[in-house]
Amino acid sequence: MVNGTLTWGYNLFLVRHMKYGQNFLAGMVVIFLAVGLIPSCNDKPRSSSPFPSVLSVKITPEAPRTTHELGVIMEGREGSDLTFKYTWKRNGEEIFGETFKTLRPLNFSKHDSISVVVTPLRGEVVGNPVESPPVVVINTEPVVSSAIIQPQPPYTDSQLELKIEASDDDDDYIVYSYQWIKNEQEMADETSYVLPGSSSERGDSVKCRIIPSDREIEGKEFVTEPVIIANSPPSITSQPPTEIVLDDFFTYQVVVDDPDQDVLSFSFSSSVPEGMTIDPETGSIKWKTPKGLAGIYPIGIIATDGHGGRCSQSFNLSVSELKD
Repeated sequence: MVNGTLTWGYNLFLVRHMKYGQNFLAGMVVIFLAVGLIPSCNDKPRSSSPFPSVLSVKITPEAPRTTHELGVIMEGREGSDLTFKYTWKRNGEEIFGETFKTLRPLNFSKHDSISVVVTPLRGEVVGNPVESPPVVVINTEPVVSSAIIQPQPPYTDSQLELKIEASDDDDDYIVYSYQWIKNEQEMADETSYVLPGSSSERGDSVKCRIIPSDREIEGKEFVTEPVIIANSPPSITSQPPTEIVLDDFFTYQVVVDDPDQDVLSFSFSSSVPEGMTIDPETGSIKWKTPKGLAGIYPIGIIATDGHGGRCSQSFNLSVSELKD
């Protein structure tokens, strides 16, 4: 205020002491200086930069998941030379150490409410903080990445089971619903993890539809690759007699189990003693041991089902002389 008074007095002094007839222009300059139309050397320049401000702030994405990195979108920024301070909040509480424009996924879980406070700055001038509307981290559905039916190949009497690989980004416990499908038709009441043996026949196409769930939401259904029920090979379940005496009658009924209930054919797989026979339809073996042929005879039997399945059995038959 003192400097302004001195300047005014000095300018007035010049006006009062101007000699009559001096240059008119010089006189006008002095007058403009006096009234302030021309700034004096004591005037300080005024800043033209606006106050730092932001009109609105929002978080992206608007429906985040626990795997998303959160970002900030600002509207109505005043000036291009602004810097910003970011304060992230989780459920209304500040997340300490997170002061950047993005928020890493490790800082929140599903159902958390996230907001951010943005404070604009221009040098040492601090603008008004603006807080975003909160976003809620949504639940992520579980995902089945692969599933296969075991065993492979499956047979008519095989119990089919599922080997499933799945994940949940929220680390929720995953439960599943199942529907077994045979020849493109849903199998009634077959909705468990396993499909019991004898549920299908040779040549059937079997697959399973799987739906994962975290008990809040269901994930996308996953359908396994179909498996074809293969021919089940027969198996010999009976045990032969292995000893006999000379001049006795040897009999052995071969018993075979075939899950497909196929018609079986029987034969010897190697040479047998003279006179030994096997019924090709029933598998009944008969032999009248002749006198004087004591010894050990290897016997081999084959049973086939007509569909590529076969089984065999080998044993040694000991023929001894009758003891007194």
